[in-house]
Amino acid sequence: MEFRQLQLFVAVAEELHFGRAAARVGMAQPPFSQQIRRLEAELGVELLTRTSRRVALTPAGSHLLEDARALLARRTDIITTVRRVARGETGRLRVGFAASSAFGVLTDLVLRFRKRFPEVKVEIDDREGLHAGVALATGELDLAIVRGPFQHEGVTVERLLIERFVLALPTRHPRARRKVIPLSSLAHEPFVLFPRHSAPGLHDTVTSMCLAAGFSPHVVQEAHSWPAVIGMVEAGLGLTLAPSSAQALRPRGVVFRALSGAPGHAELVLAFAGPHPSPSAAHFRALAHEAASLLPVKTPSS
Repeated sequence: MEFRQLQLFVAVAEELHFGRAAARVGMAQPPFSQQIRRLEAELGVELLTRTSRRVALTPAGSHLLEDARALLARRTDIITTVRRVARGETGRLRVGFAASSAFGVLTDLVLRFRKRFPEVKVEIDDREGLHAGVALATGELDLAIVRGPFQHEGVTVERLLIERFVLALPTRHPRARRKVIPLSSLAHEPFVLFPRHSAPGLHDTVTSMCLAAGFSPHVVQEAHSWPAVIGMVEAGLGLTLAPSSAQALRPRGVVFRALSGAPGHAELVLAFAGPHPSPSAAHFRALAHEAASLLPVKTPSS
């Protein structure tokens, strides 16, 4: 029994006339009738009663008509769904997102993507200790947005955003009234940073900037997310160097100030396995570049 035979059977079962049914599907009547006979022979039952005046469904034919309609509809649904998955319009998208990147682009990006592709289920993986390169290479993630520099064998990396660093310090700090603060003047200040294993690119960039300014940062506290880092700064435990987009957190007890003598920058990158992302990941990738390009230029503000 083939789908084509079922389509022909449904046509004659609905028309109850072989000539009209054959014309409906664009066939001559003799081969049309032969296909129906062949279907009956394969099933070993009579589906239609035929007289010179009328065609009628047998009980078996009536039952097959219901099932045939459902089966053909299901076939259409399957074909439509498979094609939509191939176009990235439905399915699942697994996105890795490092805690060191969790502000600025993420919220707007996810909202944009869900609005444009509501039938794609977005799963955000921001667990501590996530090794994005391994997860991408093994297929555990479809793409990731992390702080650069970032590289992993077999993974394509694209830059989304470059930001300058700003200094985050408590509002009651003596330097909080200044608009621009030399990085070299922070040699004896306590620092709050991400642990290196959590954000190696960010950690190394901050450390290198401080070393270039003539000192090694005195790290007194570590935290795995920007809200936690900024919260520790607000509590007076230390200062931190943060990408300018961290100002979106807008903590009451923290001010952000421009730095002088700090040539380094924070880089946000998008990564995916292989030379090309999956269809849904390709849509997310395009929106990520679009969202990053629309971000306003951040300036240090209180």
